[in-house]
Amino acid sequence: MTKEVGLFGNMPAAFTDMLAQLEPETNLMGNDGGGGGRKLSIRGAVFRKVVGGEEVGTIDSRTMNIVVVKSAPISRMYYEGTYVEGESSAPTCWSSNTSHGKPSEDVLTSEAQSPSCSSCPQNIKGSGTGESRACRYQQRIAVLLADADGNVVSPDTYLLSLPATSVFGDNKQKMSMQAYARHLNAHKAPLASVITELRFDTEVTHPRLCFKPQRVLTQEELALAITAQQDPETANLVELKITPKEAKELQATSLPAPKEEAAGGLFADDDAPIEPKKKAKKKTAKVEPVAALDLSSLLDDFDD
Repeated sequence: MTKEVGLFGNMPAAFTDMLAQLEPETNLMGNDGGGGGRKLSIRGAVFRKVVGGEEVGTIDSRTMNIVVVKSAPISRMYYEGTYVEGESSAPTCWSSNTSHGKPSEDVLTSEAQSPSCSSCPQNIKGSGTGESRACRYQQRIAVLLADADGNVVSPDTYLLSLPATSVFGDNKQKMSMQAYARHLNAHKAPLASVITELRFDTEVTHPRLCFKPQRVLTQEELALAITAQQDPETANLVELKITPKEAKELQATSLPAPKEEAAGGLFADDDAPIEPKKKAKKKTAKVEPVAALDLSSLLDDFDD
């Protein structure tokens, strides 16, 4: 055993009722089959905060602590041609939910690579770079970030897109997202009830994240997690939304010409006061005393 087990030794005495408010993460239990918001990028094996499409900061560490509050189904995407880093374009063909086993309905008929993902030529090992598949898996999750002291104090959710190497894998010492979710589920611990450590695997050349539990949330942190999980904006954050290339071109050519606005609009007097818009505040889940949760053996598999 390592000292880390102690993180789960002194458990909160009042969690059951609040834990019951958390949604089960069925998208992270091994199912085989947004643009301007906040994102956590792992480009170049560096944690990068991106807000409104602009990088606003990096984290100078190989690890960081988060709380996973929501996930989307596993998806996959195929890009025709050579990938150019930094270039943003729509994929040629994709499936927003791999359990459906076919391209998404929004994929253009002329661009669909196959009626079925299982028989698709882009799903063959070696169709991509080296021994990889040209059509790549990914999973989108929404996370809360812990501060420098390891505490969750901000309700802001970030989108983290996990590549296939961070989604799949059975190494118990370097758990993938799916293996980690199953590990927590075996201990009856909701994913959104614990601080999770993200760590870059330094033994591989590509960005690969490993997941490990650190501690149970405090009641105040759990209230933030519940609020974020139940916020419709969080579900919108992880949803895979792709506009086909032809549809984008059509939108661009059909945009109406800009119109002059009346006084007080676009060409209003620069000296005229502008009344700021009030932003609605998110309601935080109420913190109430409840029953105890025993997760004292949660880290045992890491120490065998």
